[in-house]
Amino acid sequence: MVSFNDFIDYVWSFYNTKDGIYPLKGITKDQVIEASWLYLQMCNYPSFPTFNWGDGDSLDREHVRDIIIDKYNLTWSS
Repeated sequence: MVSFNDFIDYVWSFYNTKDGIYPLKGITKDQVIEASWLYLQMCNYPSFPTFNWGDGDSLDREHVRDIIIDKYNLTWSS
């Protein structure tokens, strides 16, 4: 099982603007932390049946990315 901090670092490594693979303009690590926490909460409530924690896999990362984009209205860096 991946730790919460490892998952945060994993998400950050993909979307940060310094050396991320798919950088999101304006992203902060605090946003990643908040969106990850929200996603974990969504995985634990029956009202969100489409979300299931995959032990920090790429699908979890993409769900967190989508939450960040929607919540903070971020766009891809060019």
